Amino acid sequence: MQARLSKAKAFFHQPFWSDWRTITFVYALMPIIVGLLKWHKDNDTYHIYKSVFWNTINQLPLYEFYDYLKGDCNHYGPVFAYIIAPFAMLPDTWGMLLWECFLVATFYMAVRYMPLERWQKVFMFWFCAHEVLTPLFVEQYDLAMAASYLLMFACVERKKPVWAAFFIMLNVFIKLYGVMGFAFFFFIEDKKKFLLACLGWSALFFAAPMLLSSPEFVVQQYVGWYESLMAKNTQNLVEAFNTTNTSLLGIPRKISGNTEYSDLWLIIPGILLFLSPFRRVSQYKHVAFRYAMLASATMFVTLFSTGTESYGYIAPMTGFVIWYTTSPWKRGRWELILLIYAFIFTSLCTSDVFFPRWIWKEIIAPYALKALPTTIVWFYLMWEMNKKDYARISAT
Repeated sequence: MQARLSKAKAFFHQPFWSDWRTITFVYALMPIIVGLLKWHKDNDTYHIYKSVFWNTINQLPLYEFYDYLKGDCNHYGPVFAYIIAPFAMLPDTWGMLLWECFLVATFYMAVRYMPLERWQKVFMFWFCAHEVLTPLFVEQYDLAMAASYLLMFACVERKKPVWAAFFIMLNVFIKLYGVMGFAFFFFIEDKKKFLLACLGWSALFFAAPMLLSSPEFVVQQYVGWYESLMAKNTQNLVEAFNTTNTSLLGIPRKISGNTEYSDLWLIIPGILLFLSPFRRVSQYKHVAFRYAMLASATMFVTLFSTGTESYGYIAPMTGFVIWYTTSPWKRGRWELILLIYAFIFTSLCTSDVFFPRWIWKEIIAPYALKALPTTIVWFYLMWEMNKKDYARISAT
């Protein structure tokens, strides 16, 4: 196994594959190609995002089902108006193209900023390249969300608690999933500074949309946001065969077709299992353990959300790389097989090039089986974090 890993490192150390110019060119080209393929076409998700800015400006409800949104509505927090503003003010074709570039740029910069070895970053770029295209084709923010998890962790590791708090709270106020960043709280040295920064950023992100509209409107929209999320969650549970809930929660619900039981039977054990490694305080000082927690967080947030869709798996894809490459012990044949399996049935399964379309439409998508590889890897990771000793890597 060590020989295989050495060969993989040697491959990604080849000048062409490991040259930052090559990777930068590929990642710069992807949003341009996708944007041109979608040029002058209806981009429903982008129109929803764009509506957040203009409806905030015009003080129109942010969470209504407007006719021009084709039966869907916004589920992002009011502060998202600032994120989409530079693009919303442009003509749709150019705004959408530059939005795609922004999404890829955030992911690219986050990976580069990670305190990983060069070959690990190169591996992550190539391993995730195909999955990056999935949210790109539907203009989804999930790509930036995956980047935010990496940035939260990188700021903690680089001892920048204020910036860690920034990325956590920004994404809490955009999509709530940023709350997973608090999993790194126990790894922060200056906890008081971090908590004060969280309070400060929270106040800023709560009030910032008021500059575009009015305090009364924004407070009302926060109530509307809560109501829309509750309604969306109910819809995901009741409609067993919709495109959402592509998660661990969705697998038994979609296979059985049963919409009556409570997901708490899975969520509560899942939370307890996720928290179980935190009891190993002596492992906190080992960087490999901290990386394992990051990998766990990227998978957990995807597996235990009824709102997870197919394009949301870019986050656990980064988690697979972190899980596999940062362990202080030698990975064996089983782990390599598991990594390949996860790559094929998480990323390649959505592509007509690698899989017959009927397999995706008739088998994988209807029963949320895209979540199965992440589920297996996450359970295996939980076993490692509860049993393995991460002390073989020097503490940092």
